[in-house]
Amino acid sequence: MILKDNEKEQISKEIENLERFSSAELVAVITQKSSSYKYASLIICIFLTFLFSFILYFVKEVSTLELLQYQLLIFIGTILFFIKFDNLTLKLLPLSYKHQKASLKANEQFYNLGLNKTKTKQAIMFFVSLDEKYVEIITDTEISKKIPNEFWEQLVYEFTLDIKKDDFLSGYLKAIKTSKAILIQHFPIQNDDENELSNEVIELK
Repeated sequence: MILKDNEKEQISKEIENLERFSSAELVAVITQKSSSYKYASLIICIFLTFLFSFILYFVKEVSTLELLQYQLLIFIGTILFFIKFDNLTLKLLPLSYKHQKASLKANEQFYNLGLNKTKTKQAIMFFVSLDEKYVEIITDTEISKKIPNEFWEQLVYEFTLDIKKDDFLSGYLKAIKTSKAILIQHFPIQNDDENELSNEVIELK
């Protein structure tokens, strides 16, 4: 469980408070890690196997059979090592790759949750991937028309700073509160408005 019950309640209450005054529909999505990175781990293991084999070939005279045996041992050893220390893979990967994976996960969730199919087209998703220190805010068409992308980019920047300080709860609450005024301004609540989204805070496994 990523969020404690009281943290989840705080975020839910803040979203509910926003939606009492705005027709926009906001969902908070939190995941510990956006991908298992199994494929990336395998590539790293193969690279290390060939690297150590190359070094071994020049420092010790070995037969082809012995070299293959060493390669097998190194490969199995590195795989077991990365299974035990799975977070090490994340640290070795380039930031751009990790953010690309997190962004794909965010967009996948936006569509999986049906946020692109609301009647009002006023859905917003705040996506946070903790291990990648990644934040993305995805907005539906009506939101995008009236609120400039620069606003969300600045919000993501400030939100990410809190995530990097391991203070994602404060980051979430501040992001929702910062969004509140501009959403109420552009999307005030109407008498017949009804929230289509039943769950505003979602944790991904």
